[in-house]
Amino acid sequence: MLKRPDSLNLANWRQPPHNRWAFHHVREIIPTQPIYRGNRSADLPRNSADAADSVELVGLDGASWTLDRWLQESSSDALLVAHRGNLVHEWYVDDEIERNPHIVFSVSKSITAILAGVLVDQGLLDPARPVTDYIPELVASGYRDASLQQVLDMVVRIDFNEDYLATSGKFIEYRTATAWHPCAVDQIDQNLHDFLCSIERADGEHGEVWQYKSPNSDLLGWVLERVSGESLADLMSRCLWQPMGAEKNGYITVDRKGAPRTAGGICVIPRDLLRFGELVRKRGYANDRQVIPESWIDDCSQGGDREAWQRGESSKEFPDGRYRNKWYQTGNEHQAMLAIGIHSQWIYINPVTEVTIVKLSSQDQPLRPELDDINLQAFTRLSAAVST
Repeated sequence: MLKRPDSLNLANWRQPPHNRWAFHHVREIIPTQPIYRGNRSADLPRNSADAADSVELVGLDGASWTLDRWLQESSSDALLVAHRGNLVHEWYVDDEIERNPHIVFSVSKSITAILAGVLVDQGLLDPARPVTDYIPELVASGYRDASLQQVLDMVVRIDFNEDYLATSGKFIEYRTATAWHPCAVDQIDQNLHDFLCSIERADGEHGEVWQYKSPNSDLLGWVLERVSGESLADLMSRCLWQPMGAEKNGYITVDRKGAPRTAGGICVIPRDLLRFGELVRKRGYANDRQVIPESWIDDCSQGGDREAWQRGESSKEFPDGRYRNKWYQTGNEHQAMLAIGIHSQWIYINPVTEVTIVKLSSQDQPLRPELDDINLQAFTRLSAAVST
């Protein structure tokens, strides 16, 4: 069992060696709100025939890697693989990871967008409408002429640079506003909603280019709270965690005034993240009921503007892919879809092999592209191995 590092604080909790402990003890560092499970959790049937251990990979510098080597090299905390709803592989770096909610970073975006589909189905949201119809406070901001769908698809032209290694400037202001970074005494009232309203317009037209900007997803959380009249945590509990049969309460980080960090602050145990991935793989169906509209799941897996994606900064990773409602479409032969978070958090869903994979990690750097390629290779090979 890891001990809380003596030198851990709000400025260094995402950095090694503090992050290994911090990523599954976030509520001891940052304000949070609970995401309650229901009275009954859904079973995850287990299949003892584990073909995953035999998987071999081409690692860094062309070296041959076993599954264990990959998990070690990628600072993995948990790896869960399900085939047709059966848990066929379950691994944790230690017992605490199994029991404690782990931060999923930007996988939070994908979860929040699935929740948006419930409100669309209820007639509370229309993605085609201007986002200022829901949040009039944005009328002077860079979002003033953007639609909600453009916010969902990351094709909004705002003046914001997603620089995870920044030590000053707009990105630090953003993290301070979310309560993820320390602030000066005279900044104590700085909050997420005010920050979103302060973002300015960038040159160019909305809808033309895919650009990854995390504030878009925090804005989505604000919209969901505004139209539902509920906190994001309560809404997620009622519409997702309870009906899908979550095993344990989760939580989400909030700013100093209670606004949720829907761009990256959701924390859940690995098995519940797998349950959520299975809910998406099964097109919104769980426990004998339709939890999420099939049409919304289909839009996440098949919709989106391919040309906007091609013009974007990440198109080389999935040249035949697209991005829709905060989900990545790989465009590969199996049309696999992904939710991805920094420090190597993943949900991989393969509708052809009927495989869902969850990987949670404490990677030292927010981004390591050389490992991302190996992760995707591992998911593909794991998917093939457990489905044959």
